Amino acid sequence: MNRIFRKILSLPLLAVLCAGILAVGAAWPVPVSAADADYYAPITATAGEELLGQLHDLITTTHTHYSSYDECRDNAKKTDPALGGEEGIVEFYTHEPIRYYLNDYSTPENRGTWNREHVWPKSLSGGLWGTNGAGADMHHIRPSEVKMNSERGNDKFGEVDGGGEVYSKTTDGKNSRLGGHHAGGVFEPLDNVKGDAARIVLYVYTHYNTYANVHGSTDGNGASYYFGALRFTNIIAASSEEAAAELLLSWNELDPVDEIERTRNEAAFEIQGNRNPFIDHPEYAEAIWGDAKTGGEENLAAFHSAVSELKESGTLKERLAAINGAIRAYQALTGQERSLAAEDVAKLQAAVAAYNEAVRAHNAEAVAAEEAALGAVGGAGS
Repeated sequence: MNRIFRKILSLPLLAVLCAGILAVGAAWPVPVSAADADYYAPITATAGEELLGQLHDLITTTHTHYSSYDECRDNAKKTDPALGGEEGIVEFYTHEPIRYYLNDYSTPENRGTWNREHVWPKSLSGGLWGTNGAGADMHHIRPSEVKMNSERGNDKFGEVDGGGEVYSKTTDGKNSRLGGHHAGGVFEPLDNVKGDAARIVLYVYTHYNTYANVHGSTDGNGASYYFGALRFTNIIAASSEEAAAELLLSWNELDPVDEIERTRNEAAFEIQGNRNPFIDHPEYAEAIWGDAKTGGEENLAAFHSAVSELKESGTLKERLAAINGAIRAYQALTGQERSLAAEDVAKLQAAVAAYNEAVRAHNAEAVAAEEAALGAVGGAGS
């Protein structure tokens, strides 16, 4: 049977089809849960200042429990469990597991333990937070190995040319894992953490700016002194707000949302009542600060047209091309536009399912034909 499997994969058409299945799987968006859809129901804007203001109002009014800094230690068990079922918590910059009991009751000299890291350092907040408000928000605070935390210090985020390697440490002081590079007061996390950092910065900026600064209408349930004036250049090493936003957008795109972020977003939601919208809808970042189109009707019309091209007839290759075209049109929609296109989304999902079933049937026929051919050859030889 291994021989048959190898022969089928060598057939040009089937190789294309197998690649096509992977393409659909990789591009297809994660379905929005009912809870997620309900949470974002108040969002009617599709881009720009109006969307930013609505998100500020949403995440501040639903933020019903402001954690204390002490709570952040115990909350880490829920928000940052180690990967793969390992014991302990996951370190932010390296993703290595650290035993929970090796926590920051210890002094900074005790390497291999962990601190409650302010991803946006207190010293770069303009005095806006210490250990309350944003300084104890579970969407913001991440576990960081003590020496890693000390090496990053209050460096701004940015990109460095070369720079010194920054490692976490084991409890006996040896280098453990690479966590980034720094030079000249700038820290660059690894590529697989850049999106995490960017989406935290976007959340903190959107939440803790006073509503008038972000085109909102309320600061919700927080104490008034939790809110103030924040700029991206407080935390991003860039020459202007526009350049800082551009870096955040590039990191948001470079490193897509992963399971670590989804897990902690759900856990923080249970603890605090609010969510990080840039984890649920990373496209919001581009819609607010980028050059995303604001013409919702044009986007919806393009998606509807692409879905109308989906047909069960035609070759599998033609059907795959039509599906990928519809998926690209879907990905251009904002969150609100997607909610308005539910009927077309259902059609696209059905087309993907039908295509994959057709590919499975085609492959099964090919296997049967190959087995029959090999059997005939074997019978003639006997």
